[in-house]
Order: sequence, then structure tokens, then C-alpha cells
Amino acid sequence: MNERMRWAAYASIGAGLIHGVAIGLHADHPTLSRIFLAMAAAQVVWGVVAITLSTWSVVAVGSVLNAAAVGGWVLTRTTGISFVNGLEIAERPQPADTLCAALAALSLIAIVWAYVRREVPARSHLGLNAAYVCAAVTLVAAWSVTGNPHLHNELPLVDAGLAVDADGIIVAPSSGSTVQLEGDVSSAASEGEGVATTVANTPSTTGPIKKKTTPTTIAPTTTIHGHVTTSDQAKAAASGWPRAFNPSVPIDFSGIQGFTPEQGQRALALISNAQRNLPAFASYQTALTSGYVSIGDEGSGFEHLIKYSLLNDGRFLDTTAPESLVYKVSGGSKTLVSAMFIASSGMASNDVTLTSYAGGLIQWHTHNNLCWRNVNGVPKVMGVIDANGNCPAGSVLQTNGAPMVHVWITPHACGPFAALEGDGAGIADEPDSVRVDKCNAGH
Repeated sequence: MNERMRWAAYASIGAGLIHGVAIGLHADHPTLSRIFLAMAAAQVVWGVVAITLSTWSVVAVGSVLNAAAVGGWVLTRTTGISFVNGLEIAERPQPADTLCAALAALSLIAIVWAYVRREVPARSHLGLNAAYVCAAVTLVAAWSVTGNPHLHNELPLVDAGLAVDADGIIVAPSSGSTVQLEGDVSSAASEGEGVATTVANTPSTTGPIKKKTTPTTIAPTTTIHGHVTTSDQAKAAASGWPRAFNPSVPIDFSGIQGFTPEQGQRALALISNAQRNLPAFASYQTALTSGYVSIGDEGSGFEHLIKYSLLNDGRFLDTTAPESLVYKVSGGSKTLVSAMFIASSGMASNDVTLTSYAGGLIQWHTHNNLCWRNVNGVPKVMGVIDANGNCPAGSVLQTNGAPMVHVWITPHACGPFAALEGDGAGIADEPDSVRVDKCNAGH
């Protein structure tokens, strides 16, 4: 039996060594690193013992240990493990973890094989073959991770020097950026239509007056480094966010991960402020009088009105002066349902202040596939690029879309910060499976 058990022993030792390599690769997740440490030690120690002993207790411990290793790998590749930081979201199999699981499975099979045929003599070189095969597989697995940081599919954060003031408004270090429609627009005008490529940066004299406060810079709540951790959005999505939103019912964050108490309070304040201040624009005509203009997307069922002077003032998430208002269009009626807050053009959606504002409760998104045409000096959306990357005739592509987020004041199944569906959802730094501004199978 001992010669056959050597297959189980060497395979377990190999799997343990691969788990040992993973400890450092997951140093940004202390709990996960400790799990790998414990598994590595257990598999190696059991393998050393199993080389010389094959008692019932050794067989039982080895079976449970390696079955747990295989089962854990299957979970991390199919559903994720919600209670382990770093494993909340399922990941695609990689060479190292796949070979590690294969060695654990081989050890488990070899244990059963050795026990069932314990009375049958084994060839003397069987154990040596096991050493060769398991050593080769272990080396290949270890080699596959050299020079490849384990990033969990996240982007490193950047810092544009934004600040959050006492009212929860994000303030840019300077203003004056303009909204630019890229491309040759000289031929985009038709008779009677003026085409402008830059929206004037002229302060509006109408509309709500913003509160003046002194900006106070906050310390980032997310670490900035090259080897980034599982995002707050991924943690929130794995724990059940978003939840259906009804403004008449208190928001329930219980059990949701991916945000700090301070971030949760900011999110609640933003929702509350929106419910208090946005009804000032309940009348579509009032919004027009206040300087908002339609981008011409009412055919989608939702119409966006934008006040372009607010895009360049260096302040956003100000519910008294939202950059964009969203009206639901039903027949001849238009009902205010949400605001769309827009950062400065060129701002990165993975800016540390944006991502740390409300942690995983909010998802910033951008639009880089919209085709625009200026009609009588007002930019209008003509559609999106086709499969070949082309815009409809007479329109140009805007590729420098700014990060934005919706805040709803009416019920929404996908939460208070839900994006619109289809092309209206834009793109985000997170895959759709963990976006917290969309309803999908992962929520």
C-alpha cells in the first residue's frame, strides 16, 4: 500500500507547495493569505507523513484535506466564496490554480486506489514515478505565476486631487475644462444648423444657486498601488447589492459589504438630498427655463436634459445643481425620475475620490460610443456607433466621456444609483456581472 500511497503523498506535497507560492501573491488579502498558508502546511505535512504511514487515520485525514482543496477550487471558479475577502467573485481558471486542484484530486484518487488495493503487491518503482510526475507538475504550476501579478481583474487607482466638501459635493482642484466633440465636424452641418465643437464655458445666471462651502480634502479610503485588491463594487455585488429602491421605505444596507460607515452615510445623504432638492425641477418647462437643454434622446423612453455650464464648474454630486436631469417619457407626459451627476471631461472613472466616495454602493460609468451632432448650437445624440465603429451620417463620436452616476428619486428595481438599460448603461471599470448599477443574475 505504501508505494501506491506515495502517489497521494507526492501529489499532496505538490499542491501544498503551489498553495505556498500563492501566499505572497495574495498578500493584499490577509485572510486569504492565511488560508493558503494553512492549506499549504497541512498538505505538505500530511504528504510527508503519508510517505511512511498508511493507517486508517492518515487515509481519512488526507481524503478530507484534499477533497476540501478540490471543492474550494470549484467554488472559487463557479460561484465565489462570499465570506472570504478576495474570493467573493468567481474567477476564470488559471494554470497554477488548475494544476494545484488537479494534484489535490490526484492525491484523493490515489488514496482511494491505495486503500482498495492495499493487499495487492505494487511494483517497486511506482513511488519513483510518482515523484517525477508530481514534481514536474508542481514546477510547471509555479513557473506559470512568475512575473504575473494576481490583479483580480481590477484597475489601479489614480488621484486627480479631488476633494469632498462638508456638503458631500466633490470639488475639482480647478475648473475650466470644456466638452469637446472629437472628429471632423465641418461637414456635419446641414442647412440652417450651426455646428460648434466646444460648449461655451459661460456661467449660467438662471437656475438654483449653489451653496458655497469650503472644500475639505478627505483621505482616500482605498489603497492606491499596482497590485490592487478586489474592488468594493465586487464585494457589494457578491453580498447582494443593489437592492430594489423605494423612496418611501428606509434603505437597508444590512449584510452589504464593500463600504465603510462613512461611505454609507455619504450615500444616504446623497439620496436624501436628491429627494429634497430635485423636485424643484419636476416641471420640464422649469428645467428649460433654468438653462437645461435636451440631448434629444426622448425616443429611448428617458430624456436627458443637460446644463452645460455646470459641466465646467469643477463641482459635482451637488443636488441643488445637477449637471443632468432625467425625465421618463410616456406619451405626452414627462416625469422627473433621477439626476445624472457628471464629473469633468477627461476625469478617470477609477479616480480614488470617485471610487471611495460611497465605496461599493455606487458605480461610475462613462459613454464612449455615443454619436453627437450640434443642432442650432445644441449637442444632440444621434445614436451609437455601429459594429464597424462608425457614427450615423452627419454626426461625430465623442470618445472622452466623463464619469457619471444616476441618483433616482422614484422607485427602481436596481437600486437608487441604477444606470439606464442597454446603451444607456454605458461602460464601467467593472464587468457587468459585478456592476452595482445594473440588475443581473449576479444580484
